[in-house]
Amino acid sequence: MKYIKNIILFSLLLVVSLSNSQSKKLKKADKKFNDFAYVDALKIYEDVADSGYEDADLFKKLGDGYYFNADYIDATKWYSKLVAINSNLEPVYQFRYGQSLKASGNYEQADTYLSTFFESQGIPYSNFDNYLKNIEENSNAYKVSTVDFNTKYSDYPAFLKEDSLYVISGSLTEKKTPWNNEPTSDIFLLKNKRTLNNLGDTFNTKFNEGSLVITKNGTTMFFTRNDYNDRKRGRDANKTTRIKLYSALKENGTWDAIKELPFNNSEYSFGQPALSPDDSKLYFVSDMPGKGSKGGTDIYEVDLFEDGSFGTPSNMTAFNTPGNEMFPFVAKDGTFYFSSNGQVANLGGLDIYRSGAVGGVYNKVENIGKPVNGPMDDFAIVVDSDTNKGYFASNRIGAVSDDIYSFIYIEPCLVNYTGVVRDKKTGAVLDNVLVSLMDGDNKILSQKVVTAGVYEFNGIECEKAKFVRAEMDSYQTAEELLIAPIDGLSTTNVLLSLRKIELIKDTDLAMLLNPIYFDLDKSNIRPDAEVELQKIVIVMRDNPALKIDVRSHTDSRARDAYNIALSNRRAKSTLEYIVNAGIDSSRLTSKGYGETQLINECANGIKCSDQAHQSNRRSEFIIINN
Repeated sequence: MKYIKNIILFSLLLVVSLSNSQSKKLKKADKKFNDFAYVDALKIYEDVADSGYEDADLFKKLGDGYYFNADYIDATKWYSKLVAINSNLEPVYQFRYGQSLKASGNYEQADTYLSTFFESQGIPYSNFDNYLKNIEENSNAYKVSTVDFNTKYSDYPAFLKEDSLYVISGSLTEKKTPWNNEPTSDIFLLKNKRTLNNLGDTFNTKFNEGSLVITKNGTTMFFTRNDYNDRKRGRDANKTTRIKLYSALKENGTWDAIKELPFNNSEYSFGQPALSPDDSKLYFVSDMPGKGSKGGTDIYEVDLFEDGSFGTPSNMTAFNTPGNEMFPFVAKDGTFYFSSNGQVANLGGLDIYRSGAVGGVYNKVENIGKPVNGPMDDFAIVVDSDTNKGYFASNRIGAVSDDIYSFIYIEPCLVNYTGVVRDKKTGAVLDNVLVSLMDGDNKILSQKVVTAGVYEFNGIECEKAKFVRAEMDSYQTAEELLIAPIDGLSTTNVLLSLRKIELIKDTDLAMLLNPIYFDLDKSNIRPDAEVELQKIVIVMRDNPALKIDVRSHTDSRARDAYNIALSNRRAKSTLEYIVNAGIDSSRLTSKGYGETQLINECANGIKCSDQAHQSNRRSEFIIINN
């Protein structure tokens, strides 16, 4: 992300002992680097590296130059060279290398470095399987789209108020910012959903303007700008121009009376303002040190009084990490959004996070997941909680630089499943039944013991559950295809038969089993079927005179003749499995019946679901001699 350099400031020194020519090149590059002129500095550093020179500080500078310009793939290249000559990385480089690796999707290797970094900071670190799983659970809640008003420069949303979207983009001047060779940034207002109108020189200067927020009554704006007052450019002790927070008042439809906020300090950066829903607190980002500071840039809060005065800023320690937190935004419903690259649950670069206030206190932080977040930088979210729409910025694949994307929250499609488990013969409601909700791969989605016969599984994602299974001592396990939901409710009853089976001719031993299914157009024994076939093996071992006929069936899809051949292969593979388990082949016969004995209406020409067809892809075990 390009604008990030406007607020993340570094103190980087390079001590070198080189040949005169290399030393001169690197001194020139160091000056550009420390002035944040990364584009020019990287060219010089790369020339030195390409000449065959290897040095840890050189590789750090090259890695950092790309890292701070959000080119994580190239940063990985140089950090890996650093590791090759110095495997004992400083904590900050464990962090940067780990974050760069994530941009390539190499989470496992990234985890190695990030776990060491976080543990060095006294922060527990869960392995990537855990945090990726947690992020996945929050994913797919938003639909993301491109917008028509991105420019060839870095763009990001600055503030959203009803239908008014303020955008930060490259100015129309020819003055270039040295770290990315783009124009300085100005504030724009989106008109007609596709045209960016520059707010003019009331706000915009020859330096950088950035994020803003406007009070509910529309009379006060807080915005970000380089340290520039009365046509004088401010600098810190190292002669670097930081950024500051400013306010403006609206009178007679015109913004005026611009002044900087009283807690600014030219030695540090202050920017990216946000307001609480009642305008009683101002939030902002700063790299200033002090109580609660954890490193990088942190989010702060300060009381904003009715007379326009301010309290004392305090660090929002619940959000901040040793990495960088930035771009706070508070929606009307009080949800706090921000971006961070220092949270453990991170997909790479900056990710967007949210937190809801409990008892007026923000605490728990969660990654909002894909597709808003990804391995690159995702930041500057603005949300209209009334419409569940908003915007954010990203430098993801496909973006020209930093591009703006729109999103809309997708109401989750959820189903409540219910039903009654009864005795098949008597109709009596059964107690203490283990009921499982299954997906199409025979995996358990949810499971519970039902004490009064009625089961309920609420809030299950649509299309995910396919079957309900009931199990109980002394009863045969039964499984039913779930009935399609109506208005979010699906009711499917399950009938159980007693488990005791009389071993007489024509009895189907499959009554002992959970259903044994075959995959479409396959005859191999699935792993879930092996457990069931072992039950047949045990019955035949315990009853040595027992002979059975294995009868396999297909669904109606494909030609009739082909299905006969397929079912014969299935019958044969089932028989062979039992024989290989130790049962004499003389006790077994097998035959395929194709689609001639369907157990439902899914015949040729009838449209059925995959699950309904699967019910016909079965095997039976008929006793022919006891």
